[in-house]
Amino acid sequence: MHKVLFVCTANIFRSRFSEEVYNHLTSQKNIPSKAFSAGLKVGVYRTRKIYGKALEQLDHFDIKPIRKNELSVHVDDLSLSDFNIIICMDEKEHKPMVKVNQKLKYIDVKYWNIVDEPKVSSNISLPNCYRKVEKLVYQIAQELKQK
Repeated sequence: MHKVLFVCTANIFRSRFSEEVYNHLTSQKNIPSKAFSAGLKVGVYRTRKIYGKALEQLDHFDIKPIRKNELSVHVDDLSLSDFNIIICMDEKEHKPMVKVNQKLKYIDVKYWNIVDEPKVSSNISLPNCYRKVEKLVYQIAQELKQK
């Protein structure tokens, strides 16, 4: 089973949205890959469940979230070697956090440029994120076919 980890700051918005979209799309296409998500600063914020605006966007894309009621997870609580690819949601925001994280700083992390609210509205950032996840699912499906 191919595994993807999406990482953001609090694990309540971009990473959780990406996880739900990825798992929905791979399930629909019977691709043997699953995603999970985690945060770099979980516990710093009061909110620990998926953010309402992410739920609204999932509903817009007709995706029923699987982990809607689960609390956010800190990246340090995971075995990172379990994942084939780790994607941080915004390079400018997350790269400095990755560089000081004892578990991530020596791992090849990919970066997207999905900017958080309030800098960019969720009506812009999450549809952009959806498209990036769609492209990733397609790429992974192609890679898995070649194996």
